[in-house]
Parts: sequence; C-alpha cells; structure tokens
Amino acid sequence: MDWNQQRLADAFGARAVWIWGAMIVGQGVCRALQRAGLSVAGFIDSSPAMQGQTALGYPVCAPEPVLEQAQAGNAFIVIGSGHHDQAIEAHCREQGLIAEHDYLSSRWLNDIDPSIDVSGLCNLHCISCPQGNLSDRPPTGFMALDTYNAILNKLLAELPFLGSIQLYAWGEPLLNRQLPAMIAATREAQVLSAISTNLKAARDLEAVVAARPDWIKVSASGYGESYSIGHTGGNWEQFLVNLRQLAQLREQYHPDLQIVLNYHLYRHSLGASYRAMQALCDELRLIFRPNMAYLYSLDNVLDYVEGRPLSPEAQRTLELMLLDIDSGLERARQRRHLPCPEERCLPINWDGRVRFCGVYFKPFIADDFLATPLSDILARRQGSAFCERCMSHGLHHYTAVYLEERILDDGL
Repeated sequence: MDWNQQRLADAFGARAVWIWGAMIVGQGVCRALQRAGLSVAGFIDSSPAMQGQTALGYPVCAPEPVLEQAQAGNAFIVIGSGHHDQAIEAHCREQGLIAEHDYLSSRWLNDIDPSIDVSGLCNLHCISCPQGNLSDRPPTGFMALDTYNAILNKLLAELPFLGSIQLYAWGEPLLNRQLPAMIAATREAQVLSAISTNLKAARDLEAVVAARPDWIKVSASGYGESYSIGHTGGNWEQFLVNLRQLAQLREQYHPDLQIVLNYHLYRHSLGASYRAMQALCDELRLIFRPNMAYLYSLDNVLDYVEGRPLSPEAQRTLELMLLDIDSGLERARQRRHLPCPEERCLPINWDGRVRFCGVYFKPFIADDFLATPLSDILARRQGSAFCERCMSHGLHHYTAVYLEERILDDGL
C-alpha cells in the first residue's frame, strides 16, 4: 500500500512528528508534509553543528530526547537524510522502534531528489571540480524561466511528495538572471529551494535573497591567501565582501534563511585558516560545516581506478587531499555491498537533458526531461551496465566517505 496523506495522518495520530535530518532532504520532507496539510514539531540531527540551529523556523535538536519520546509513544520520526538514512533506520530499530508504527523513511514517500542545473556556466575553475579539471565538457548555457516552470510542474505531477529542488549541480546559479523568479515559483509551489554558490558574483544577490530561498550553501576552501588554491580563480577580498552582504541581506529580507558554509578541508586549509573561518561563521551566524575535500566528479575517479591518466588539475587535487584517494577508495569498497545513495538523485541539465547520475559529469541518460516520463528515465538507469561498473569499484559510496563532518580540535 502506497503512502498518502490519509495513511500518514493515521500513522502519526496525535504524536509529535520529528524529522531526522535538518539539511536539504529533511527540510524537503518538511515542505512535502506541510503541502499535505500535516504538522511538524521540529528536526533532529546528529551533527553538533546543526543542533541548536533552526530550519524552516523549526528547532533542530539532538536525537536522544526525541528517541525517548518515541519509545514512550509520544513522537513519530520521519527519516530525511540523503546519505545516512540506512544507518539512522538501523539506530531506530536498535532503540526498539518499529518501522511504519514509530518511524518511516522518507524514501517510502519519495525516493527522488531532483537537481536542476539552471546555469551551465561557472565563473571559477576549481581544481577538484570538473569545471576546472575536465577538458571535455558539454555545451553551456542558461535555463529559461518557462522551461524551469514546465519542469517544476512535471515533477509535481510525477512526485506527489516532492520535497526539494536543488537549483544547482555543476554551474554557478547566481549567473542566471532569472534565478529570483525560479526561486519564487518554487516557493509558490510549496517546494523547498536550495542554492549552492561560490559567491564570486553578487550582481543579483539582493533579488535572490528577497525571493526567499530556503537554503543557501556557500563553499570555501581556505581563508585569506589560501582561499584561491582550491577555489581557483577566486578573489578572497571579493568573496568576503559578498559573504558579509549575504548575511546582511538575510537579516533584511529573510531571517529564517539557513546559510551553510561548506568548508573544504585540504592540507592548506587547516590550522589558522580553519580557525579564522570558524570565527567568521560565528560572527555572521552561518552554519560551519567542514568536510574533507575530494576529487570530483566521479568521471575522474573512475579514470583513476581504471588506470587512465588524469589532468594536471586533478593530479594537483590528489596532492592536496587530507585523506588520500587510495585510502578513500578502500573505505568505499568496504561499503560496496550497500545500496547506492545516489539513486535518489535526478540531475537535470540546463538544456533539459538528464545526466545518468548526480556525481558524474557525463554521460546523459535522456535528451529531454519534459518529453520523457520519469518512470522511463529511472528504468533506463536501474541495473544498467554503467551502474554495475561504478558499483563494482565501490564508487557509489566514494563521496559519502569524504562528506562525513569533521569538526577539528584547534583546526588540526
């Protein structure tokens, strides 16, 4: 039996509903439940960086008190995590909770998280990213507003519990002048909108924040002079000005906006740089989320494991990584028996094509999302030779190895 609004209401009963996972997936679950007319008490999250924060105006708490409430029959947990849902589900079972009675995974409501790359262009050429380390790149351009609205409507029709849309993938979304209107359309549809930006350009930043996106991730890989080593082509002083402007615009237009500073940990971004960025985030009330940098996209990593040469930029990334790629790959291989967490990704390109996978820059699996039923796209990917090849190396868990949060003592 599929889950619908009535079945959810019956399962929740009079209990407080908590969402485990306060990042994009969890916040998207919140939006989907709100759209279905169901109430939420708040979020729980295992990350110390998230605990004590707010998400969509709701508190973010540690898991233990809510687990106790669930054990007493006073709380229901909906798991909303992209990479950690299976571990969370196992923990719920260990605490004596029963699936569908005390908790459920958001995968049972909606197992697809779309990303729409509204900009095919990026204004940096970071050495760890395919925009900076691959020479063979697809054509670039910007998605038109009419196309975006048509895609949004199709997604809502095919995914009743659609929670979130990431308006980014490999490009810089702030370069698309129609981004504010896209955010507004997404908010009107009661779907969470998320943006990831390098903040090199701030031309329309005020209009973007005024459109009230729900979540903005800002990436950085150093502080001061070390910033542009990883964020190649960036200017630290301009980044700092734009970051302060973003924090100010949040207070002016959208105090509930969650801004996450994703700090990439390289050999050059530790120590004083780490401590300075952490202090800056405290000053500006940004959520500081450090994780180890890694070579991206998986096109590069697949080349590495199969013995093909890498570009000089990709080679430079390997030299700067904290966890060397061979150790990271070994950890990923230990998880290769697990399902692929990337299966929930639906990466739609700026021109309407659909990439095979969200962690690969190529190939493409459909030429026109609007003309292709979602079920057909998913069927083409399911059990494909491409997926089997990737999973045979354990690459489907490569990013998860590096994305584990790393809060460092004294920045070391």
